[in-house]
Amino acid sequence: MKAPKKQKSISGTGPGKSSAGGGCCSIPGRRKFIEKLGFSGGAIMALGAGGSALAAFSNERKSSTDLNLFGWSAGKVMSAPLLPGDAGDKPLIRVGFSRARDEYYMGWPGAAYDTRASQALYTETLEKSASELGVVLDIEHEPLRDNDHSERFLKKTLAENADGALLVVMNLNDGWPMVRHFVDGRGTLPVVIFSPLGTQFTPFLQPYREMPYCFLGSTEDVGWLNSALHMLKVVWQMDNTRIACIHRDEERTEKLAAVGTTLVHMPLDRFAEAYDATTGSAEAEAIAKHYLENAAGVVEPSRQYLIDAARTYVANRRLMEETGCHAVTMDCLGLVTTKRTPPPCMAYLQLLNERTCGCCEADVTAALSLMLSSYLFGKPAFLHNPTPNTVRNNYGGAHCTAPTLMEGFDGPSSAYILRNHHESDWGVAPQVLLKEKQPATVMKFIAPDRLMAATGTILYNIDIRPGDGIGGCRTSFQMAMDDVADVRDIRGHHNVLVYGKYLNDLRAWGQLSGVRTEHITGGEL
Repeated sequence: MKAPKKQKSISGTGPGKSSAGGGCCSIPGRRKFIEKLGFSGGAIMALGAGGSALAAFSNERKSSTDLNLFGWSAGKVMSAPLLPGDAGDKPLIRVGFSRARDEYYMGWPGAAYDTRASQALYTETLEKSASELGVVLDIEHEPLRDNDHSERFLKKTLAENADGALLVVMNLNDGWPMVRHFVDGRGTLPVVIFSPLGTQFTPFLQPYREMPYCFLGSTEDVGWLNSALHMLKVVWQMDNTRIACIHRDEERTEKLAAVGTTLVHMPLDRFAEAYDATTGSAEAEAIAKHYLENAAGVVEPSRQYLIDAARTYVANRRLMEETGCHAVTMDCLGLVTTKRTPPPCMAYLQLLNERTCGCCEADVTAALSLMLSSYLFGKPAFLHNPTPNTVRNNYGGAHCTAPTLMEGFDGPSSAYILRNHHESDWGVAPQVLLKEKQPATVMKFIAPDRLMAATGTILYNIDIRPGDGIGGCRTSFQMAMDDVADVRDIRGHHNVLVYGKYLNDLRAWGQLSGVRTEHITGGEL
């Protein structure tokens, strides 16, 4: 676990928040937790204390980094879940450099532009990025001088069944025809065109503005080549991802258009049986211990509820491995309603923290959104039910599970309080404290080939406690939106929230992958 960092407050008072216990979601210090239970090493929480337990604790506040929460991985108990590219096949990307000549005089990029040195710099940058990203490069070192050479490059790319191509333009005028020849003949192969400063004017860029499966990156930043390779890898990852979709009584496999993700449909009984098989699981006992020792507080759950919550994680992981799936989405409420299995909220938190996702209510487009956040931004996202505040024209969201590594998979963890699932009054659901004054993006796939998004800033957390007059799921936030005149215009359900503003990244990736991007209130993004 990471060493504790300096203390700073993560919760303040915001409009509409409960003031019990000195402000919304005040985090009690560890020295205040005195009751111990039967886990190895002793527990640090007071379990089963009822809804007023947190209010009885000290008003002392600590930051998530000070508490060093949830720095462990279930991979210490179970092997880490594998995602596309982690083992076995990796994406193959073909690289070409397009220029008719090596020297220029009185024309862009200019006589001072060293084409050979520049190609060496681009090559070095790409090879370093490919090594870091786990991408296989096949570089055509001989420049594309004319359309005949471009045609040979194209035929070899298609014959090798490459997963994408990256073309670097190195002349202002006569570097572009070879690029256009390649793009026009490659079909739906994803291709990124890098046009560094000195190789383009606006008219050269216009033909590629809305071209599907193609993105033109025009920038003076040579380091952007890393982003180009990353986007191509994410297109490949989404296409190679398999999601277990557990609902109804179906057993079939479905490959989605545009993103290419495969859904492995299976009946609810399949998960119930996997859960039953975890009875007495030593893995579940160990995971429950970690849940407990890293929590900032416990309100409702009992010791047995914690173990049962850990069993849902073990069951999900085993089912994913048995079916060759990388993620899961399930009609969880169908099993909770009948009391067949407990809510998997804590399991889904952990899966989100491990770069994959457990997604509620068999929501396929939400699962796609969560996986895209993981792949493209390197951060888990928070799936939520939209809860707009029409009094202040703020957007809000709440749900029973949220990741704690919202700042990034290698970043600090947010504090969480162990609660029960509010709708069923059963099991374990985390109340995760989101970072206030945090810029964020709200997004959601509308369909596998359509994605909507908008940005804003998280304002405050809302505390949900019995008897405080405020209902809804355990993790709850309010945020001010950018470019949204009326929050009632925001579309979607089970939208996902990710830290950071990423509209440009989504537009670029969407065009490269053939996914249309829209503003969350409608119209082009």
